[in-house]
Amino acid sequence: MALYAVDKPLHLTSHDAVEEARKRLGTRRVGHTGTLDPLATGLLLLVSEESTKLVPFLSGEDKEYIAWVSFGATTPTLDAEGPVSEEAPVRFDRKDLESVLPSFLALREQVPPLYSAIKVGGKRAYEAAREGKPLELGPRPVRYVELELLAFDPKPIPHPIAPSAKGWRLAEKGGRKVELPKPLGDYPTAVIRLVVGPGTYVRAFARDLGEKLRTKAFLSGLVRTRIGKVGLERAVRLSELSPEKAIPEVDVLPFPVVELSHTEARRVLEGVPLPIPALGYVTLVDSRRRLLAIAEGDGFKLKIRRVFVKEA
Repeated sequence: MALYAVDKPLHLTSHDAVEEARKRLGTRRVGHTGTLDPLATGLLLLVSEESTKLVPFLSGEDKEYIAWVSFGATTPTLDAEGPVSEEAPVRFDRKDLESVLPSFLALREQVPPLYSAIKVGGKRAYEAAREGKPLELGPRPVRYVELELLAFDPKPIPHPIAPSAKGWRLAEKGGRKVELPKPLGDYPTAVIRLVVGPGTYVRAFARDLGEKLRTKAFLSGLVRTRIGKVGLERAVRLSELSPEKAIPEVDVLPFPVVELSHTEARRVLEGVPLPIPALGYVTLVDSRRRLLAIAEGDGFKLKIRRVFVKEA
């Protein structure tokens, strides 16, 4: 079993990244835990071989981003793909911007972008939009956990970024270089750190932030810096990907870890519930920290949900 943290470069689709990983890992059984748009960079979690069975347990993780939101214009795709479809005056300052950000923390539903992979009647929304017949998309559940304004610049500036105890932010010295898409113009741009739940589109956030400030806005750059427990600092370039770069599954799974004795491990392989008083999902490992199974507890015993090994 193997998971890999990859730093996806600009313009590459998540599918392209998976294809490259298949070549470098020597297997067709490679997937990812959540797509990243071509004009976004940063963390992409790849799974291979038996680790593909972990995807259902990883797709609900919170994600951290650093977003560049440009004001005074918008585009059909709500990002820097262009072209600019509409412009509007910008009549707010940094204080106004900071005052509206907390309102997103109470948001529970949001209309996704017209250019998205959401299916309606068997058709992808982006396919319909490209055909000039955009679908009517209703609000979808979203969750905003943290929002922090890092900078407010007169135009998109690719600030270097670095990890900190409070998440990724702009680097004071050194840091990781950021590549932004080609700017569509010198539009005032906010750099914002977000932590969001699954199903939240940062492009929709940019659109709605512009509306709250009575102007137009679009996403002019995006870096994904964390997925659950895994940060961008653990990612490798696709060109450096190899089986030796794998991350232990226990480091990625979001559940408490329970170490089992040899006897308990054998019972797990037989599918026998364990009398361990845990509540919710737990990760079961042996004395070598090898992933054995994922179980779910009801407060009295553990019921095995997925076994990943054949022998204890």
